[in-house]
Amino acid sequence: RLPFEIRLGREREARMPYPPEAPQRIRDKIARGTLTVEPPRRMYASYGTGTICDGCGEPITHTQIEYEWELPDGRFIHMHLGCASLLEAERRRQESTTRS
Repeated sequence: RLPFEIRLGREREARMPYPPEAPQRIRDKIARGTLTVEPPRRMYASYGTGTICDGCGEPITHTQIEYEWELPDGRFIHMHLGCASLLEAERRRQESTTRS
C-alpha cells in the first residue's frame, strides 16, 4: 500500500493508505458508470464505520476518514479520504480535457 500523506503540522503526520491499484480501479469504475465524475450535490465526512469504499473496495476503518458523497441522481457513495481525492483528481482531469 502507498501512503496518502496529510500534513497536520510539523509535529504530526497522518497517513491514509490506499491500494496501489486504486487509481486504475477508480478509472475503471468511471468507465463502467458505477462512479461518476459529476460533482456531488452534498458531501459529508466522518470517521469510518467499516463501510466498503466505493473507490478501492476496501473497508473504511474507524481510524480512517470516510467521505460520503450525495450524487445528483440521489445515490450515495462512500470513499476513503485518499480515494475521494483520487476521484476528484480524475474528475478534474476529465473536465480539463473536455474543455480543450
